[in-house]
Amino acid sequence: MAVAVLIDPPGWPAHGRLWSHLASDLSLEELHAFARRAGVPDRSFEGDHYDVPEERYAAMVAAGALPVPGRELVRRLQRSGLRRPKRRGERVLASFPQPGSGRLDTLLSPLPPPGPVRAVYLLAVARTQVLVLPDGATGTEGFLLPRSEVGPGVDPQVALAELGGSVLGPAWRYGGPPVQVGYLRSVRGERVGGSDSELVVRWRWPGLVAPPQPAAGTSWVDVGQAAALLPVVVAPLVRPS
Repeated sequence: MAVAVLIDPPGWPAHGRLWSHLASDLSLEELHAFARRAGVPDRSFEGDHYDVPEERYAAMVAAGALPVPGRELVRRLQRSGLRRPKRRGERVLASFPQPGSGRLDTLLSPLPPPGPVRAVYLLAVARTQVLVLPDGATGTEGFLLPRSEVGPGVDPQVALAELGGSVLGPAWRYGGPPVQVGYLRSVRGERVGGSDSELVVRWRWPGLVAPPQPAAGTSWVDVGQAAALLPVVVAPLVRPS
């Protein structure tokens, strides 16, 4: 079988060191499996590659990664359809195939999405708890974050305020301010500039005061339990760091 895990030379400066990119032009599954075998930590994953420090470059090559120039690595990622573009300050946490040759990327990001926002999720946090509602569509135990569609021409912040007020009542005015955690990016092909997005916004209940009573059908649950039972597309943005 041809080698499909690639590594470029350590030439990318960050945090006082030089870094290589470890990637696959076959599948993300192959990349993750290689990284686990080679002892690359999960936190080094950046959506379509792992960052590898200079001192581990030789070990990756010895483990079977194919050395290639940086430009070739990018070209092969693009041809394979595995390239996951991001802007400075963003991190692609996960990527999921969607029907019709599309995909959904989960991005950790403080930046406004480059395309239209079609929905907002409310990540309401009180101490170590998160506000959720049951996922009735699964037929089994599971949770959802409160979510609201954003209609054409509607400011996402207006939709968020209406959503927050509907699930938290008057308490919505006393928490926050709401802060964007990231967004879900719906991509067709490789162009991401005009992709539809869904914002994930965090609101915190202040201090150690007991959390407010939420609307009927919603409840506060432990953040770790919530992350384990939320849909996989939003769980990476909820899971404790």
